[in-house]
Amino acid sequence: RWELSGSYAYRVDEKAAEQARWEEASKETIKKTTKPCPRCHVPVEKNGGCMHMKCPQPQCQLQWCWNCGCEWNRACMGDHWFDV
Repeated sequence: RWELSGSYAYRVDEKAAEQARWEEASKETIKKTTKPCPRCHVPVEKNGGCMHMKCPQPQCQLQWCWNCGCEWNRACMGDHWFDV
């Protein structure tokens, strides 16, 4: 398909445009449904359960609190184990 922009015409690669839309939608979903590990910053998804998280990266494995982002401790355990 051809598009006009001012006095220029250019060809739109529909497959590449669709792929770009999917990638942008995926990035938005990841941003909305994950938090970065406080140590290594890999995106971590919480899909239920308590606030006690463990980084999935084998070289990190930090145990941290989804609610406050601190390393998991007794205060987290007592104050917001099951906060929503």
